[in-house]
Amino acid sequence: MFNKGTIYANFTPIVKAPVIGYRISGEDVLNILKKVTKKNFSKDHSLIRVVKIYNPDGSILDECSIVFFKSPKSFTGEDVCEIFLHGSPLIASQFEQLLKDLKVPGLRLAKNGEFSYRSVLNTKNSLKQAKAINEIIANESFAALEYNKKLLFEGDIVSGLVPLREEIINTFSEITASIDFVDDEDFNFNQIIKNIRKFFNNCNNLLQNNRTKLEQKNICRIMLVGPVNVGKSTLFNKMIDKDRAIVTNIKGTTRDILSNEFIFNSNQFEVFDTAGQRSKQGKIEKYGYKKAQKISGEIDHFFVLIDQKTKKSDISAILKDFLINRNYSLIETKSDIYAYKSKNIKINYSLERDKLFQKLKLSSIHGKYVKNKRKKTDFNLEEMDFLERILEYERDILKEKDILIIAQLIRNILDDFSFEFGYINNEDVYDRVFSKFCIGK
Repeated sequence: MFNKGTIYANFTPIVKAPVIGYRISGEDVLNILKKVTKKNFSKDHSLIRVVKIYNPDGSILDECSIVFFKSPKSFTGEDVCEIFLHGSPLIASQFEQLLKDLKVPGLRLAKNGEFSYRSVLNTKNSLKQAKAINEIIANESFAALEYNKKLLFEGDIVSGLVPLREEIINTFSEITASIDFVDDEDFNFNQIIKNIRKFFNNCNNLLQNNRTKLEQKNICRIMLVGPVNVGKSTLFNKMIDKDRAIVTNIKGTTRDILSNEFIFNSNQFEVFDTAGQRSKQGKIEKYGYKKAQKISGEIDHFFVLIDQKTKKSDISAILKDFLINRNYSLIETKSDIYAYKSKNIKINYSLERDKLFQKLKLSSIHGKYVKNKRKKTDFNLEEMDFLERILEYERDILKEKDILIIAQLIRNILDDFSFEFGYINNEDVYDRVFSKFCIGK
């Protein structure tokens, strides 16, 4: 899958943004930098330089920041440079074409995970640390995030699999030492089986306990409900910090459910915008309203939005429609237009986002519905999948009476641990692992 040569790839999305980043790794990095910048970077290890990048005809492609990392003091262990272009997809396209026009032998676009693969190949990271990088990007719980960071920064020794690996090594050593003495009175088959059973029990207990921690609830779900044209979509856009829901003065603009996740004060939320409540709803609007009702049982907390025109009967109807008990806050909108005299939460949309969240008491709401979010875990999801595969040996081993067959099965488990930690360099395994990474990593 992975071949030699100098590789490049964008490590930020190619979209309109402040910058678009590219990484280049391999023996031709200094040569490429000299060709495109007319500068020598050989003595500029880890220093940021602002330089111009030139097209073959001498015109300026861009002026940007470049950092050069000299081998072996880089992520991959090779010469590496990181180039931060202005965030125009057109400039990115021109830069990639420039690299192709250089016609440097072996220069090519990197495959998924190829930079991380080279970091393992050049002993800059272990296989487990490289996989932790991917888990950090993909994980959705703070417990998993903290474990994967620890694994990346401190190495294999912090993995929850290490004690289990040592346990199975000791068991295999005991079996190996006993094979030549099967007929000896000192040979204790029952004790060996007892140790093996203990190993599998430990695997199972650790798997269940940590799966519970990782699968614990960590997202607080909030639904915005209320009469039409009361400001639900405006609040929705403000909460997610982008204009996703259409906002107009026309009643019934929102006809379906919109949802979006966001993070505030290190707490995860998912907010739902819904069609407004009114007596005469259009066919599509009515369908969207009923659709919101169907998922109301999955919602933790409701923001019931009202304004000066909202009647008590409207509020009662909304609470009934969505089966809302005490898990709601009454939010009076447009408080910059109307003067209210009540104890309800009053908001206006000129408030800064953080101050708006404080008025809505988001942190308190999250703490009410999401418990134990800071529990520590000793495994990530990939390692728990590995434990499940190890447990598949349990039945065959414990029913077996031949110590030689048991020894071979235990040896298979040892090999699995070696593959998991990367102690056995198997190209097929590496291909499978790194193909799941994003490009540029």
